Amino acid sequence: MTTENTKPAEVYKDGKILPDCWSYIADDEVLPREGKLILSLPRFLAEQQELKQSNLSLGVVLRAGEKAEELASYLDVLELVAVDFPSFADGRSFSAARILRDSLGFGGEIRAVGPFILDQIGFMARCGITSYALDNPRLRADLEAGNLNEVTAYTQPVFARKEAPAGTRPWTRRPV
Repeated sequence: MTTENTKPAEVYKDGKILPDCWSYIADDEVLPREGKLILSLPRFLAEQQELKQSNLSLGVVLRAGEKAEELASYLDVLELVAVDFPSFADGRSFSAARILRDSLGFGGEIRAVGPFILDQIGFMARCGITSYALDNPRLRADLEAGNLNEVTAYTQPVFARKEAPAGTRPWTRRPV
């Protein structure tokens, strides 16, 4: 995702490249009467009463540094939360995804957006991210070729996935 009022043409979800059926709506843009819309956190919070009563499917984009906990009271009306990775070296959205899944129990789609790289997808999945915006042509090509790097050994537990101890060191984990 390059700007709020554009949308990636495709997403990677469930091992497939699919058309993106969600639209990003800028803060000054008029809301349509129907559709699947992703709003900024400030706009969603300011208009949440009206949005709850609409026929819209709702999503929110959390920018790096915004607190996932601000959505705690609204997760029942959200179908999607997009977590923004402003650069591949900025990991704050990993924490936001874990908070959404593990602490807040969000069961909807969590989407990675921004200039992330292929090597991060395995770690993103461990944090509960389930879809990935594909606005990077090289990333799309790698996924089409099946070059997904799966992470099979780790040292930090997560609750979004089933894991078991690996080997004799109790802090090492592996997927179940």
